[in-house]
Amino acid sequence: MPKKLRSISRRKTSKKKTVHSRWWYYSFLLLNAVIWGAAFVVIKPSYEYTTPLRFLFYRFFTASIFGLPIFLYYLPKVENVWKKAKTISLIEILGIPIALGLLYSGLERTSTIEAGFLTTTVPIFVVIFGIWFLHEKEEVTEFEGLMLAFVGTLILVFTPLFFGEESIHSLSLPGNLLIFGHNIIIALYYVLAKKWYQTIPKFFVASVSFFVGLISFFFLSLAELHFSFSALVQAIRADLVQPSVQLAALYMGILGSVVAFTAYIIGQDGVEASEASLFSYLQPLIYVPLGITLLGERVHWQQLAALGLILVGVIIGEKRNKKQIT
Repeated sequence: MPKKLRSISRRKTSKKKTVHSRWWYYSFLLLNAVIWGAAFVVIKPSYEYTTPLRFLFYRFFTASIFGLPIFLYYLPKVENVWKKAKTISLIEILGIPIALGLLYSGLERTSTIEAGFLTTTVPIFVVIFGIWFLHEKEEVTEFEGLMLAFVGTLILVFTPLFFGEESIHSLSLPGNLLIFGHNIIIALYYVLAKKWYQTIPKFFVASVSFFVGLISFFFLSLAELHFSFSALVQAIRADLVQPSVQLAALYMGILGSVVAFTAYIIGQDGVEASEASLFSYLQPLIYVPLGITLLGERVHWQQLAALGLILVGVIIGEKRNKKQIT
């Protein structure tokens, strides 16, 4: 075969492999979006009996049971294992006790649909941090879309202030601000994870993160009860007889942590950080109908208008040149 034809053949084979590989990563990101999309609806009823910090302790206790064999499996296989475990732990402190503490404390104060709408704005901050830390290139149209989406985010956050919390039932400005803070922190976490976790087995990362969550939320739950160990034991006994608490802990401990968390890390490993985060925009397809049918929540026109601005901003910002796609 002539050299020119062989060169063309190699380019076609390489291109086909790249397309297949990208869709492989997309499948993990889609799985993550479905599981996390239903999470708030599963968790919210448990707050009638427990607190966000204790729920998160139960979640990571469950996850750690599954994470221990994974951790032990990789312990002799990972080079400089304790040094890497230390790096993972430092990054996970940002992503777990700080970010998740803000998120689930915010969920306690606002509706699941509002919390879901707010978390869909995380990609805005991922784009910003991706530019700063990963030097990802963004076109002019992407910046225009970013600004439009940011306006929609502000409308969502301050909806209770503009229209009054009494007129919009179950929405809360303090709850919205807590989730807004979570969005900033978790976006920074995703970008740091993208940078530092590339050469580390993703299941090992996940297993270490479960223990970070377990230890962190144990002490935070203890602090919540003024460091009374007996009070914590009593509260745990009262919590865990409730089916809603059991369901929330098992759902997030197994699916939300073991499956979805690892799926996101694997998925974002093969695409740009800003592109991976866009899969969170699929989550409203899950939590909106579930929130309405199972929890009796309502969708307000202000929320839809804000979400519309965000989605239009994303469409503008992520418009690709045909040459890049084909």
